[in-house]
Amino acid sequence: MWRPLSLLLLLSLLYGCSQTDAETMLQDYTRRVSNALDEPIEFAPGNSPFPVLPPRRERLLPVEDLREGLIEVLQLRHCDLLPLIAERNSNLGRVMPPSQKLKYELRFLPAVKACEQDLTRRVTTEASLLPLLHKVRQILSHKQQMLPRTIWNSIYTSEEMEQQFSRSVEPLPLEARGLINQARNTLDAFVLISHLATTDATWPDMHFIDEMETHYEQLYRLQSGQQWLRSVFLLSYTMEQVAQGIEARLERRPICFNQQPNNRSVIIQNVFRNYYAGEFQPYLALTDQYGQYWQASHQSILQHLPLPASSEAYFSQLFDSEMAGSVLHRFDQARKKHTEAWQTLLTHCGLSVGQTL
Repeated sequence: MWRPLSLLLLLSLLYGCSQTDAETMLQDYTRRVSNALDEPIEFAPGNSPFPVLPPRRERLLPVEDLREGLIEVLQLRHCDLLPLIAERNSNLGRVMPPSQKLKYELRFLPAVKACEQDLTRRVTTEASLLPLLHKVRQILSHKQQMLPRTIWNSIYTSEEMEQQFSRSVEPLPLEARGLINQARNTLDAFVLISHLATTDATWPDMHFIDEMETHYEQLYRLQSGQQWLRSVFLLSYTMEQVAQGIEARLERRPICFNQQPNNRSVIIQNVFRNYYAGEFQPYLALTDQYGQYWQASHQSILQHLPLPASSEAYFSQLFDSEMAGSVLHRFDQARKKHTEAWQTLLTHCGLSVGQTL
């Protein structure tokens, strides 16, 4: 019995080892271009040199607590908020993680608003409730003012979101079917939450609020954000290296005389067709497509929220393609340089591009 089982395990291991990851594919692509050109091209990307997410203490926005006297007002029998207040002031309530703090606020605000509406109706016949109504309106106004800061803290100082921006060593997989749908199912919940910071927001139903922990759990399991950052770095590095290699080879001596194809140009064209167009370009397109959605989702979240100065600078370094030295600026410049180098190389040998660069 042990022999078939051992054979099965061995085959499984061999199958797993045979799977090519993105970094291996990029290394192979670089090596094949180098061999085709007879020009050394280094592939030693190392760690991603991306900006580091600012420390949590720098990302945390101060949220002013309600004065004790106002909280005491809510404990009156006129507003059924005592269970919520007791929950927040319990030992566990004082150390709530960001997800539970957000869940609490999204339950508390509608309850205060309902209390205010109830008192507004009753005060016409019960004038004694007017002072209480004023206090409740103060509480409601304060909570609404603090909500954008609370939402920012609950999303972008959470451990679940922090790992989205960590320096992963794993890039996006070569085959990533359904990756955008997976991200959409996760990030769209936080886009919806961020809209609550606006004055005309439609409040989510209680089922959505009760499922808050599930949204955070899905966010924690979503590794594609950090993987995308790694992919962008590896692609940028590869395109820069290959472009420099092509330029160096053409400067050293001509490959083709009078743009006439020869044996080496045939090798170059095969590398272009089989490895550039066949492997590299699809992965570049996948990374770009996923990145556009991932960036757009975060920008949709961030546009409604106040950002600490350090976080604003950090996101500019990631997402601002017009900012010199930013992650996307380097990516776009590397892609342009890489495309132009290939076009020059193929034209040099009188070859037709024949594929979309």
